[in-house]
Amino acid sequence: MMNEDNAPAKESAAAPLAGNAADVSKEDKGSGAGGCCSNTKQFLLYDSAREEIQAFYFNQFGRSVLFISFMFLSLAILQLANEQAGCPQDPETGAYENCGNTVYGMQPSSMLALMAIIGGLATSIFMPYAGAVVDYSDRRLGFGKVMAILLTLVNFVQIFIYESTWFAMTILQAVVASAAFMANAMVMWSYVDAANDHDLHGVTASGRIWETLGMLGYFIVVGIVQFSTSWDDVTLARFSQALASFVGGLTLFLAYRRYQPVKAVKQLEEGKNLYVAGVSELWHTITDLGKTAPGAQRYLLATSFLAAAVGSFTNLAITYLTEQIQMNGTEIIIFILVTLISNPLGVLVHRSVSRRVGFKRSYLLVTVFFIIITALFIGIVSGPQHVNITYIFSLLYGIGFGWYYPISNGLFVSLVPPERVTELWGFNMFAAVVLSWVPPLIFTTLNESTGNLRLGLLGMIVFQVVGLFIAMTIPEKTEESAQDEDEEKGVAVKRSDTRPVESESIEVVVE
Repeated sequence: MMNEDNAPAKESAAAPLAGNAADVSKEDKGSGAGGCCSNTKQFLLYDSAREEIQAFYFNQFGRSVLFISFMFLSLAILQLANEQAGCPQDPETGAYENCGNTVYGMQPSSMLALMAIIGGLATSIFMPYAGAVVDYSDRRLGFGKVMAILLTLVNFVQIFIYESTWFAMTILQAVVASAAFMANAMVMWSYVDAANDHDLHGVTASGRIWETLGMLGYFIVVGIVQFSTSWDDVTLARFSQALASFVGGLTLFLAYRRYQPVKAVKQLEEGKNLYVAGVSELWHTITDLGKTAPGAQRYLLATSFLAAAVGSFTNLAITYLTEQIQMNGTEIIIFILVTLISNPLGVLVHRSVSRRVGFKRSYLLVTVFFIIITALFIGIVSGPQHVNITYIFSLLYGIGFGWYYPISNGLFVSLVPPERVTELWGFNMFAAVVLSWVPPLIFTTLNESTGNLRLGLLGMIVFQVVGLFIAMTIPEKTEESAQDEDEEKGVAVKRSDTRPVESESIEVVVE
């Protein structure tokens, strides 16, 4: 494991993100000294003199492009599913009408939710093995490279989506890309460390900015192509997958060039294979946490519900906006673009609120925020007459996403005992995806049985409320205020292996 105790910060004479930085000075980490340029570096390139942090930023950028490309692919899947089902298309809006016909035994409006169900289950099954490879073997770097290649190749294959191949492509994307995306994320986060929580906040927040920039830049390029051509959703998806494969594959390549091999941090017991070791570790960890770190245990239980609800929104929203609100591809692109643009506002909210009220209260506040806007979204946005109102919600959801993921990282690290961070970071990843398939399953079940898409979205609110009540029971961390005071005085609060774990939105490709 790369940490401050056993590995010095590496120098990089020719690193694109680090410039000519030769050491990790206080200014490099983002102290704010040095005027405007230093403040910009603090925001975008915190602690970027280290190669593993450069790799983190490259990885965040590249995987975000490969992730967001699914938005365009999903529109193509809905178009092909509706065409195969024989549903008529509105000549004015271009949206497909809900004709009641089925394809592969299901309504076209259930196809994206089906992908989320399959993807969530596949990832939940694969995650114990991925975590075991990272912890119990010396093949972490090689494993990450294979996952990055798989993720890129599956997105490249989607270029060949046609009426005869779309369902097979759907399953491939749901199973392989989902698992590869999350496994790459596990490897990526295992290389992130910092000397104290303040530096960790800087690195993770800057990483979120690079993630947002990747998605936003990609979306703008594809959006321009959409607005300047007469391509349908399928043709646009082919172009978007080609672009994502090139950009995402290139930046992931640049990321893995900067990672260094590391040794196993745990010894595999004789007679156990990696998968058995991973499952066994999960079971022993969750039972042991109730005695040794109840706050971390309750957080992980809460995030199992909250991450499932937050992560499923985008996937289910595309179906809802297409089928219920009758929005066309261009309008949905605008909806998602507004969400991406408002992400940095959420990061700023996270930084401001979390430093004022603490990790737990900020986590509770963002959860309440999601419950309120989701309830309003379901209650207000019900038909084509509400198209313009949806853009207000896209702004609010963008702020929520930018706030939720960084505070999840911060709260996790604050609750984990320093000597157990290595052990628990993989479990946090697993907790974030283990129930990710349930809200889409609720959506699909209600959609197939009642035909009411609004009713199907209620599963997200149920999971958010359950997660909120569990999060409210997380014990307060009394040492946070003392630690913050030490940091303000310039005292480095050292952790033995400070490593955040991101709660990814696991929709289909995939947090």
